[in-house]
Amino acid sequence: MPSTHVNREAVERRMERLRDDYGDVPVEAVEEEVPPEQFEELREVAESGYTGGAYAWVVREPEQTAALTESMPSGIEDGRRVLMILGRGGTRWGLAGGGREDGETYEEAAVREVREETNVDCEITDCFLFRRIRTDSAGDHGERLHTLYVFFDADYAGGHVAIQPGELNGAAWFAEAPARLHPANEFRADDFWDEYAVDDPLGDFEW
Repeated sequence: MPSTHVNREAVERRMERLRDDYGDVPVEAVEEEVPPEQFEELREVAESGYTGGAYAWVVREPEQTAALTESMPSGIEDGRRVLMILGRGGTRWGLAGGGREDGETYEEAAVREVREETNVDCEITDCFLFRRIRTDSAGDHGERLHTLYVFFDADYAGGHVAIQPGELNGAAWFAEAPARLHPANEFRADDFWDEYAVDDPLGDFEW
């Protein structure tokens, strides 16, 4: 059995801080085993201080919608919308976000990543999910890696969608859940659109 836990204490400290701020956030526990070569790369990143990343479910209210141009037909309804991205080479819509950089909080990482990926500014309002990942090696390694991905609710604060060339295939505001929604986001979509049903992410898990 692996005897060394890389970043477990750091992940637990950050989860404790986030719970102090947001209350009892659900945890999705994921256990994965990767090939030895991939594990060595992940271990190097983890030992440098990487603990995961953050994503934001950004909501734009109708009154925040930009005015229609004269060429657009009148009577177009524009209700509450959620910002989604389509990653490069991907086929499913998901949330903007990415890795936490050294010295950042998870909130700061989410806001920065949304801005960098979509040119949209947002304000974090709540936290709705922790995805805690434990990574083991399929080879003879004595370490176990721990990472934490945090999912936030956020309000639109300004900006117009403009994606990074070469990084994303697209970004858009959705009034309804897209047909191809990334499974990682169904947990929040179930509440927001009352259309998706997913298994309870909580359960027995040995750390």
